[in-house]
Amino acid sequence: MATEDPVPLQPTPGYRDALRHAERRARRHGHHHLGVEHLLLGILDGEQSVATDVLAKYVDLPELQKATERALASESYHRLPHPRQGEDARAESTPVTLVRGDERQQAVIHWAWQGRSGPSDLYRAQLDWSGEPIDVGAGDMFEALVRIREQLEPQGWLVAVQGSRVDTYPSGMQRDMGGGLSVYVIRIGEPVRMDDVVDTFAEADPGLLATVDAQRRHAADWKRSIQDGVGQGR
Repeated sequence: MATEDPVPLQPTPGYRDALRHAERRARRHGHHHLGVEHLLLGILDGEQSVATDVLAKYVDLPELQKATERALASESYHRLPHPRQGEDARAESTPVTLVRGDERQQAVIHWAWQGRSGPSDLYRAQLDWSGEPIDVGAGDMFEALVRIREQLEPQGWLVAVQGSRVDTYPSGMQRDMGGGLSVYVIRIGEPVRMDDVVDTFAEADPGLLATVDAQRRHAADWKRSIQDGVGQGR
């Protein structure tokens, strides 16, 4: 069995070029981090490559570039949950509407990011409403919303925000890198697009709301429809 370290991988000129473009994109938007979105734009800004050839088979590259730019400039993207080094943990308050049949009541969700060196729950959130305050901890804000909803649903209340719609769900990247502050609108049989991104806590039509279980079932049905489509070559 070989015990020597493997030969280090050497970055290609194309890799260095894409990274330079990605850094320029991040600085242009005033971002203090380099994410997958910036790297995607860095690849698209560079010369033709295997990556761009593969992407061009499935998407319109200029439209993909525009959609990614719009996402980087959106309010939900700029609501980064992680403070920069030296800053205090971020805390915010978000007004929401609770719905139960024809009843409506105004409430507020207070939330804060606790930092990665703290407890396992990165976020704390509290719902202030007509009942006893609901306090939860979670790894991201979408999950915090889910835990609040699970305590409201036995009393018939739904939270009228985009993250509570039957047809929305976050991707892993939205949860890991964006703290669950945005979600995708999902349609059975259709892959998501950058234009489908909405703010988790933006107001939603009460007619689109669902229970946590119904939302999860719809997301599972959507995932299967996409997998079936890929398997059938669509």
